[in-house]
Amino acid sequence: MGFLVSLEGIDGAGKSTQAANLAAALRLADPDVVLVREPGGTELGERLRELLLDRQLARPPVPLAEVALFLAARLQLLSEVVSPALARGAVVVADRFLDSTLVYQGLARSLDPGLILELHRLTGADRLPDLTILLDLSEERAATRLGRGLPLDRIEHETRGTAGGIRRGFRELAERAGGRIVVVDADRQPDEVAAHCLELVRARRVQRDAAGGGS
Repeated sequence: MGFLVSLEGIDGAGKSTQAANLAAALRLADPDVVLVREPGGTELGERLRELLLDRQLARPPVPLAEVALFLAARLQLLSEVVSPALARGAVVVADRFLDSTLVYQGLARSLDPGLILELHRLTGADRLPDLTILLDLSEERAATRLGRGLPLDRIEHETRGTAGGIRRGFRELAERAGGRIVVVDADRQPDEVAAHCLELVRARRVQRDAAGGGS
């Protein structure tokens, strides 16, 4: 049985670092671990990523067009990478997934998250992770981390003043997710966060296998 785990959180929470750490740790027990990022992970997805994150666009996409571009990238990633990997029993670690769209393109852009979910259902892209790890960090700490890193992309730049609302959006989503989303304190040493994430994945896989579940 394949297993899909996603890492979510506001920009600067450490998702990319912890996704890479988690994939590396899981490969020590099983080499068939696939690390993906959203948008991206395919030729089409990477080109859409460049377009979506480009701050030089004279006219950025309107909110629903932005959702459509993310959806196109996700459909391609599911078809080319995620679904085949899960079908052969691999673990897939995703740096962002559907929950980011619900928060960033839904709540932050004032689009109905229900509409976004319905678009995903209609296109067959409504596959939810078996586990989502929400790396929770204050907007002040996240801003400090971002200030030490690479230049902000378009979405980071446009949402930098609303990180608090995006953080609340993720936490509200976690409360409604029925246990699929687990909140992890990201304001700790990276190795402590990594160990916590690994334990969560191991425990959820054991729990699912004991219940006879599958992807």
